[in-house]
Amino acid sequence: MEARHVLLQATMARMASMQVRLKPMQVRPVRVWAASDAPARGSRAEAAEEREERLLEKYEYLLSLGNVDEFHLTDLKRRKSISARSMGALKRCVEWLTDLGMTEQEAVRVIFRFPPIVGLNYERKIEATYEWFQTKEVAKEKFLALVIRYPQFLGLSLEDNIIPALGWYMQTFDFTEEEAIKVLLKHPVILGYSIEKKVIPFLEYLMEEASLTKEEVAVVVKVFPQIIGLNKKSVSKKLDFIRNDIGIEIDDLVKFPHLCGYSLEKRIRPRYMYLKHLGKEFALPPSKVLPATDADFASRLGKSHEDYMEFCKSLR
Repeated sequence: MEARHVLLQATMARMASMQVRLKPMQVRPVRVWAASDAPARGSRAEAAEEREERLLEKYEYLLSLGNVDEFHLTDLKRRKSISARSMGALKRCVEWLTDLGMTEQEAVRVIFRFPPIVGLNYERKIEATYEWFQTKEVAKEKFLALVIRYPQFLGLSLEDNIIPALGWYMQTFDFTEEEAIKVLLKHPVILGYSIEKKVIPFLEYLMEEASLTKEEVAVVVKVFPQIIGLNKKSVSKKLDFIRNDIGIEIDDLVKFPHLCGYSLEKRIRPRYMYLKHLGKEFALPPSKVLPATDADFASRLGKSHEDYMEFCKSLR
């Protein structure tokens, strides 16, 4: 008690020396709620029911446009960019996309894959981007294929994202504008990659890991731009296998960079181990070994599909 009294005195003295002025507490009048002020539970339930009905109406409208059974009502609920927009906005978006040349079913898939498209300004975003690509002699069919494969591309700024990205590939690899656009059309997802954080580090890794020159990397990117999105660790394992376990020259990566896109365990290893088993590991180039179906691959070697399947089982 005595220690507490001393502490209190010291605190009061300090406050006095600092000339602290305590403001009187402002007491606000307490509002007494009337029964009519209480939120009506019934109205809340009714509002929720109305939202559910509007959502169901949109879902049924989208289903009426084509076979889109892979999308469910729960998907629509998660896509707030659709559920929060009016039915009129949704119908206008479908109309815009079909006016571009899409089927209604394709339009629905684009909307589900990229819901913010419902809120985009058609003239300033979609039409402007389409017209710019037309000035670059990109056929309407190719532009539509680009949007269907990667609809998020329409959310990018033409001036801030698309044109600078194309310019970077042109400057870095001495691509012509036509070549840079072809790379984009092959793999539009590259527009979503950060040049500084994703593209440059991966290409530098590729030059070091595969001992490629800048010119060879340019060829790889031009032929198979999807390689930029691959996992470094996965690519390293594939390169290590074909170089050290099989003895294939790394030049084959430049000739057929697609080999990095195949599964090591499901395609690359069993195919090359089978070739090695037959003593024919160098009989076929990677472009003949990997893309073929199992049956065609075995047939090219004069073997049956069953024989190859039995060998694959022995590897497990």
